[in-house]
Amino acid sequence: MKIGFPRALYYFDYFPFWAGFFHQLGIEVVTSPPTHRRIMEQGLKKASDETCLPLKLLAGHIQALRDVDAIFLPRMVSVEADTYNCPKFLGIPESLFPAVPQGMPVLTVTLNWRKGKRRVLKDLTVFGVELGKSKSDIRKAFLEGQEWQKRYQDSRGSGWDFEESIRKIERTTKGLADLPAISSIPPKVQTIDRQRIALVGHSYLTQESYANLNLVARIRERADVELTEHVEQKEVDTHLLGLRKKLFWNHAKQIFGAGNKFVKDQEVDGIIYLSCFGCGTDSMIQELLARKAREQHKPYMVITLDEHSGEAGLVTRLEAFLDMVERRRAHEGNISTYGERLDRDSNTL
Repeated sequence: MKIGFPRALYYFDYFPFWAGFFHQLGIEVVTSPPTHRRIMEQGLKKASDETCLPLKLLAGHIQALRDVDAIFLPRMVSVEADTYNCPKFLGIPESLFPAVPQGMPVLTVTLNWRKGKRRVLKDLTVFGVELGKSKSDIRKAFLEGQEWQKRYQDSRGSGWDFEESIRKIERTTKGLADLPAISSIPPKVQTIDRQRIALVGHSYLTQESYANLNLVARIRERADVELTEHVEQKEVDTHLLGLRKKLFWNHAKQIFGAGNKFVKDQEVDGIIYLSCFGCGTDSMIQELLARKAREQHKPYMVITLDEHSGEAGLVTRLEAFLDMVERRRAHEGNISTYGERLDRDSNTL
């Protein structure tokens, strides 16, 4: 059996689990190609105008899957205790049925870790039995998926490269290689005199190079880049302390915790928050993080993506931001006469 897995949205965080799960069950997983213009256009035609850019991309990737027996669209309700995924995740697959090619079967299963490991395994067992697999094989596949996901997450840190990591996992699902030691990827060399810029945001935006107009590579031309994924979970949790109310969106917790860590890190010269139109959680999290940046006088910029493919506006803003950070590094003590008035309630960054 050959199933299609769209290269969008939860692909950027949870593909290793599903790849390991299906690999153990002897099911081949085929992913859609990297995003290109036609995929974007197909997604815009099939998805609702009111939804966010990542869901529109997901609709396009669904249509890009060819020569598969079914398309897999899991409903990822929660991936850890006391949190939920974005509400738009919960509407999958129903909200994307119009994008599924006519006659193509859709496979789905609910993954809800709020209800515990036993419930997750039970739901996967029901799903696996429908595919004709035995309960013992499904349990082994569940453990294999967890192992692949753990090794993937453990590898995240300085030097982690998403494209390289995921390429090796995809080769393994096709039987071309053994599961790699992801952590063996050589770390990138950071130089002292270059700027260090933190890029925070949802992984399905920061790692989606077509939609973000190759933003990571553009920053790396002039600076070393720190990502949300580079921050260890214990540091994320530490920098969530002090909030008056716990965040219950999983991605929002990761972004704010990592972003707050970057704000306080004296070696990080500036922060760029990557968001997209239509993202409800970002509307709150980016404001919370902006207040933290103001308190520390940390250069901070928000980039909001939409479906436009023109690069000029992005390049201009990015160069202006990096130039400003460079001047600040060169004249660190030369603060504006308004510097003392910068605080969390100011609109001046």
